[in-house]
Amino acid sequence: MAGGVETLKVPPGVPDEAHDGQREWIAGLEEELRKHRPAALTALLTSTGLLRVASVGTAVAVQLDVSAFSGDRPSGVAIGLVGASQAITEMLFAPFMARLADRYGRSRFLVGGPVIGAVGVLLVALATNAAHVAGSRLIEGIGAAAFVPVALGTIAAATSGSQPIRARASGAFEGATLAGYAGGFALGTFLWPSLHRVSFLVLAGLYLCASLICAVWVRNLRPMHVSPLRTVLRAVLGPGPMRSFMPAWIACFALLGAFVAHLPALLRHEPVPGQTLMHHFDARFIGVVLVTWVVLFLVGILLWTPYLSRGRPLAIMRRAVPGAWLIIAALVVINHVPLAAAPAALPFLAAGVLWLAGFGPAAVAYLADCTEQLMADRAALMSFYTVALAGGGAIGAVLGGVAIRWLHADGLFLLGLLLSALAFGLLAVVARREGEAGGRSAAVALAG
Repeated sequence: MAGGVETLKVPPGVPDEAHDGQREWIAGLEEELRKHRPAALTALLTSTGLLRVASVGTAVAVQLDVSAFSGDRPSGVAIGLVGASQAITEMLFAPFMARLADRYGRSRFLVGGPVIGAVGVLLVALATNAAHVAGSRLIEGIGAAAFVPVALGTIAAATSGSQPIRARASGAFEGATLAGYAGGFALGTFLWPSLHRVSFLVLAGLYLCASLICAVWVRNLRPMHVSPLRTVLRAVLGPGPMRSFMPAWIACFALLGAFVAHLPALLRHEPVPGQTLMHHFDARFIGVVLVTWVVLFLVGILLWTPYLSRGRPLAIMRRAVPGAWLIIAALVVINHVPLAAAPAALPFLAAGVLWLAGFGPAAVAYLADCTEQLMADRAALMSFYTVALAGGGAIGAVLGGVAIRWLHADGLFLLGLLLSALAFGLLAVVARREGEAGGRSAAVALAG
């Protein structure tokens, strides 16, 4: 603690090949960014929220659109593949886009990424079948790949040196993302019944608003002298915290992706005997349910942020995961009692959401801490947030479709239980390896 500001605790094992002159030059650029931190963070968080409103709103409207193609009896596999298409290109292109952004300047990617997303949504509006929709969403995913990791890298740079500020910014980023999910759920479920294909034009406009905000309020970010590619790859794939952490994060995002990709269609599905949640609910009611869920996540983030400001992100992630088990238990109960009795389980569902909400901000803060030794490559390293989000989302969407085809809603809940248990076990492995690495670093320091 220096000057009343708690410094960051960098996870052990991250490679550091930057020489002193380069580090001082990059630190000077980041210090200039921190002078304008409020405006930059506000613009980045607002643009992130708008981008997620557009992306999720498109995903929900697409589910309803594809459901209409099939007379409200869509194939779970078809819904899963359409839901996964945007995530696939976001996952594959994110590291390359972020590497180019570090090398050639992050500003142009913050502005250009949402424009590409808008083009993809406009093509969705012209699609005539599920295959055309999936192809259009592939283009939309490239736009997200160009924006999200660069925004995260810029946020990491703007919050370097202070754990409390980074904790608040990480919580705000997750909050903006979840607010985007809430807005997307609301727009997708409310606009599509009223406007049908015209709703995609509205969503494309939100992408363009995100681009304009970054163009006006985020200062021009100069190109960096990036590290050799082998150094970045070793930080991600070599022995160290990122390689240990990524499988757990992918498992958590697979859980999220399975529910985001399938829950609206499940609630909208024609009634199925023995499955209370598959009840052909009104699309607007589905929107209210999903928005309420996201609002609870936002409240949970606010409750967890003070603990993240003074605690270790990895420990907070491990404490948060069991909230998923409470959510799944409540959903199973709701799915197997009469609809009139379902409200009795809602307090347990809400408590599980509040409990799980601490995971996302802690994970963002942990990954940002891993970039402190390679400051010129922050966007490239933070791109693995997008890899985990999109890759996990695609895996969850596909596996969710298979599980639903097998056991309807119960299949989705069983998949969620397995993925959350896997994530909890993998985080225990990360904690053990981090402890071993910290012990070795301490022993080397003592020997020196």
